[in-house]
Amino acid sequence: SEGADGEKSQAQSKKRKAPSDPSWYDMEDTKNNNIYVSGLPLDYSEQEFYDLMSKCGIVKDDEDTEEPRIKLYRTPEGQLKGDGRCCYLKHESVALALQILDGSTVGNSTISVQRAVFERRGDFDPSLRKKKKPKKKNKKNVQEKLLGWNEPKKGPTRRKSDKIVIFRHCFSPREFEEDACLITEIRDEMKAECEKCGPVHKVLVFDRHPEGVLSVAFKDFEGPEKCVAMMNGRWYGGRQLEVTIWDGVTSYQIEETDLERVDRLKKWEEFISIDDAPAEQSAAADTSS
Repeated sequence: SEGADGEKSQAQSKKRKAPSDPSWYDMEDTKNNNIYVSGLPLDYSEQEFYDLMSKCGIVKDDEDTEEPRIKLYRTPEGQLKGDGRCCYLKHESVALALQILDGSTVGNSTISVQRAVFERRGDFDPSLRKKKKPKKKNKKNVQEKLLGWNEPKKGPTRRKSDKIVIFRHCFSPREFEEDACLITEIRDEMKAECEKCGPVHKVLVFDRHPEGVLSVAFKDFEGPEKCVAMMNGRWYGGRQLEVTIWDGVTSYQIEETDLERVDRLKKWEEFISIDDAPAEQSAAADTSS
C-alpha cells in the first residue's frame, strides 16, 4: 500500500505546474478593447470625448467607480495634451472606430485613432497589481443588457394591443347603406386626425358594428396614450366619441347573414345604376340630336 501511495503522490506532483514568477505579459489584440486618440482640440471636454467615442460602440464602465473608462491625458500642470484613451465594451467597436474616426475632423483638428499599446515601464512589481474583488452573487451585467435589440423595460411590460385604439360612436351602419364611399371618408379623416398624436400604421372601420366602431393601430406606444387623451369625449358627425385602448381580446368584426349579403348587393347595384343614369341620359341626348 505504501508503494501505491507513493506512485499516486508522484502522479499528482507531475500534474501540478510549478508557479511561474510574476512578470509582464503582452495583451492579445483580440482582447484589447482600448484605442488611443491623438490630435484632439486642447479645449476638448471629457463629455465631448465620450460622445465622440460612443458613435462606434458602448464605452465600458469602470467596475469600481461605474464611470466610463475614458481618459484625456494632461501635463503635470493639468493642461490637456490633445490625446486620450477609450476602452470599449466589445472588441468590434475598436475596428469600427479605426475605420470611421481615424482621419476625421473634430473642431479644427484632424484626429488620429489607433489601437492602444501599453508599454512596459520598469521592473514588474506584483505588489502593485490590482487585487481582484469578490464578485457579488446575482449581480447582472448592466452593460451587456445594452447590447440587446429589445428596448429597456420601464415599468410593466407593454402588450402589442396597447398600440391599438378603439373608437366608438363614429357612425351608424345605416349611413353606409346610403353612401358606401362614406367608409373611405371616415377612415381618411380619422387617420389624418390621429397622426397628430403619432405615426399611424392602419385604420380599420367595422362598418357593420352597431356601436359604430373603428380601430387605429399606431407604430409606437406613445401615440395611443396621446390619442385617448385628445380624442375621448370629442364630437364627430354629431356623435360623442368614446375612445379607449384595445383590451386585446374583444373582437368587433360582425359577420353578415346570407339575407343581409343579398340585400347589400342589391342596394349596391341600385347605387351604381343611379350614378350611371346621368351618363346614359347624356349619351341618349347626344344621339337624338
